[in-house]
Amino acid sequence: MPSPASLKTLAYTSRARLDLGEEELRHIHQQARHLNALDGITGLLMFDGARFLQIVEGTEEAVDDLVERLRRDPRHSAFEIRDERMVGSRSFPDWNMEMVQVSAGYLNARSEIASLLPSATSDAVRELALRMSDELSRGA
Repeated sequence: MPSPASLKTLAYTSRARLDLGEEELRHIHQQARHLNALDGITGLLMFDGARFLQIVEGTEEAVDDLVERLRRDPRHSAFEIRDERMVGSRSFPDWNMEMVQVSAGYLNARSEIASLLPSATSDAVRELALRMSDELSRGA
């Protein structure tokens, strides 16, 4: 188990490929859960029908390796890291990778995400998730 000082959390956004279908989205989620479990990565994946927001946490090496894989993945583009920091504990200790499809409406997206975040979620990561869900719902 990594020491608290070696945990990294990272948030990114990207645009889904235009022809990304429901079956492929399910495959992305299943693949993320499997690979993240192997790498000790936990987190949250949000999708609004056109864009992804993902918050991941794990050892610095595992998160950095994941980012490199994500940058090469042809199923999305416009990959942009939005937040990156070292943390003392996990916000998603029991989530290999949960996926939430957010509604287009600002209030719906915010309340959907707020209701799903685990109690272990730090204030900083909670605020980040809510801010990013706001951006997704406004099309930012």
